[in-house]
Amino acid sequence: MVARRLIGGSGPTVGALVVVAAWTAWWASRAWSVSGLSWHFFADGGRWLTGPHALHVYADHPELQTGPLSLLVAACLRVLPSGAAEKTALVAMTAAGPLLLAALVPLLPTARRTVRVLLAGLVLAPAWTVLSVRWGHLDDVLALIAVVAAVHALCAGRPVLAGLAVAAAIACKPWALGTVGLLLSLPASAWAGSVATAVLGTSAAWLPFVLADSATLTALRPNVALVPSSGLHALGVRGTVVPGWGRTAQLLGSTVTAAVAGLTGRWPGVLLVTVAVRLALDPQDNAYYVGSAALAAVLFDLLGTTWTVPWTTLVTVVVLWQPFVTDYAHRMTTTHGLTHWWFAHPGAVGATHVGWSVAAVTLVLLVPGVGRARESV
Repeated sequence: MVARRLIGGSGPTVGALVVVAAWTAWWASRAWSVSGLSWHFFADGGRWLTGPHALHVYADHPELQTGPLSLLVAACLRVLPSGAAEKTALVAMTAAGPLLLAALVPLLPTARRTVRVLLAGLVLAPAWTVLSVRWGHLDDVLALIAVVAAVHALCAGRPVLAGLAVAAAIACKPWALGTVGLLLSLPASAWAGSVATAVLGTSAAWLPFVLADSATLTALRPNVALVPSSGLHALGVRGTVVPGWGRTAQLLGSTVTAAVAGLTGRWPGVLLVTVAVRLALDPQDNAYYVGSAALAAVLFDLLGTTWTVPWTTLVTVVVLWQPFVTDYAHRMTTTHGLTHWWFAHPGAVGATHVGWSVAAVTLVLLVPGVGRARESV
């Protein structure tokens, strides 16, 4: 059983979190002028979920690569005045970043806690706002909130609650299936309750759509473009769209790898390897992926290592960072320097990102002395 950590010396740490919140707000303000690029998926999906063909939403709209719980939250936001739902969601998602960091504080050893939290937050903020503001991916943010809740339940010795939180994460975003590995870090006697809860909760979220329309399963064979900077392309897969086995390979690969992390007691790295395998086998190379990867790295750095500097997070943000241009169609003629190089060499970018994935999995599973929860003393 993972021991509880106690909060100590909270004054300086609260001050550090205030600094992180202000830093995050500044990055959010920089992205606000061109924001919510993916919000239309949630606005439309929430409307369809509350329409007359709710249980056919995935069959009718296979472009919705998200979970029903995310669509339900988006649907609830429709009660707000016109135009306010998106702005409210962007602000709330941005605030979730510093709040998730604050939620990890009680789980940290007291030694160097304040400086570790401060440095992690300063590195996380620019990556987080790409996810929360620039793209506005509600599903990823909700899934990450549920995963942090699962970590808390795990540390508190509440296996059923941990299973419920994992189920909520999967109901928000399918890639979260890998976080079942968190439950496998519990004593074997607790597996039945936690895993059963996760299975039942996941079934309750997804099974009604499958039973109502078997075409829902076509979500495992989406018509998603295979881009040259993607992990799949770097691994030698060719074509114009993701192969039929692509999504299945992502889910199985991340789940198996994360299960190994959980079974070997390296649960702080479960989310990191889940995200790493997902990105390595993804047909896309979307900029907002950096937000999930950065939070996963923060969780690993703070709970799985004693490093003062969050090296995993720092490398993750640097390697996965992508340039943003408002005139994307003319990016090759309007950019210069490193930004131009990035757009001109998608193959090298994809290979670098796959290299990050391999390094992340290796760090979590194979490097001695890191990856296991650090106990307070």
